Amino acid sequence: MGWFLIILVTILFPPILLFGFYIVNPREEVVVLSFGRYITTHRREGINWMHPVGRALRRVSTQDATLDVPASTVVDRNGNPIHISAVVVYKITESKKAALDVEDPHRFLTDQAGAVIKRVSSEFPYESEHVDEPCLKKENQVITEALIRELQEAVDVAGITIQMVRFNDLTYSPEIAQAMLMRQQALALIDARKTIVDGAVQIVRDAVTQLDDEGLPLEPARQQELVANLLVVLCSGEHAQPTIQVQASSS
Repeated sequence: MGWFLIILVTILFPPILLFGFYIVNPREEVVVLSFGRYITTHRREGINWMHPVGRALRRVSTQDATLDVPASTVVDRNGNPIHISAVVVYKITESKKAALDVEDPHRFLTDQAGAVIKRVSSEFPYESEHVDEPCLKKENQVITEALIRELQEAVDVAGITIQMVRFNDLTYSPEIAQAMLMRQQALALIDARKTIVDGAVQIVRDAVTQLDDEGLPLEPARQQELVANLLVVLCSGEHAQPTIQVQASSS
């Protein structure tokens, strides 16, 4: 029936053939349908022709595109709620799938990206004390590969190739941000104190050793007093206040 209609219209209205020309733009592919049936995909730039009766053209851009995944609340592996958003770089590499297998490939990617980022982020901690353990804060190669792999599997049906996934915003949720800041400050203070104590012990050891080398050995009691005074001065968070012991003379 379709071919009969095409022949009939062509015989009765020859000028209609002029409407069969169409242009394929750079970085674009055109999926051609005839009476609802897939015919071919034109990838070559320039002018193409196909009989216009019953023809439908689905234009698909193959340019690189970016998707901003809006911020959402995700619970990391340790149960901490975090705000996270991301940027996805992708392009359509299979035009037939993009045009026929999904209603809107870009909307399809948007819906899948949010779900995948939530799922992958929940498998890693926000931050880790172990250097070799991957965490969201550092966003190492393990997490990036997991995001790309999971998202690629989800959008294969739409003919999309994922090129890159990067976190755009990554912070603790407001309800725990203050508590986590206090925790980070406490850990930083402990590390600083450890560094000060280690340095103070080294300085005191060097001072006692240098006095011995210079021929000024101290008695054990005086040595203990010197060590105690030096540690107090070096480890104190305030400026030391020197004092002089004044002993009243006996009459």
